[in-house]
Amino acid sequence: MKKNFDINLRPICFEDAEVLMALNNNSEVSNMVVGNANIVTMEQQLHWMSNLQNEKNIKRWMIDYENKVVGTVFLSSIDNLNCTCNANIKLLPEFHGKGIAKTALIKVCNIAFNELQLFCITANVLSFNISSQMLFKKVGFHEDGILRSRVIKNGERCDLVTFSLLKTDLLEDEISNERNR
Repeated sequence: MKKNFDINLRPICFEDAEVLMALNNNSEVSNMVVGNANIVTMEQQLHWMSNLQNEKNIKRWMIDYENKVVGTVFLSSIDNLNCTCNANIKLLPEFHGKGIAKTALIKVCNIAFNELQLFCITANVLSFNISSQMLFKKVGFHEDGILRSRVIKNGERCDLVTFSLLKTDLLEDEISNERNR
């Protein structure tokens, strides 16, 4: 049984450079996410961080757990006209399987729906990343389909499994839970 805990989502600061660089440079992490990371130096990481304020249509947070920075979660492709975005999460490998990602994802979904007033959150997961697929399903995302041969990972074309969570899905879940009580 997983222990109950609280995590904190907070804005990225320069003190997070080492963890962000570790997430980017860790092959176990980069092999399981859609993007193709290039190994970065501390100088490159700090340069990237200094440009964060110029990013548009993206909101980023660090994940703190037991006074440690353990990962990052972000909403990308924020479209205020259509009220949509894409959810992304990365955790240091030693913190996988503890329920941290689920808690962080729930928190960022609440931000998307309640603070940003979005209606639909999507996620694209590599077809071989079963643990991430399970994570999004546990949070309540619906599997929408397969995007065939959408990305190249390690020189090979890979499918993406696409998921979505609608604000109304949460309401339907609350109503269903009330009926079952």
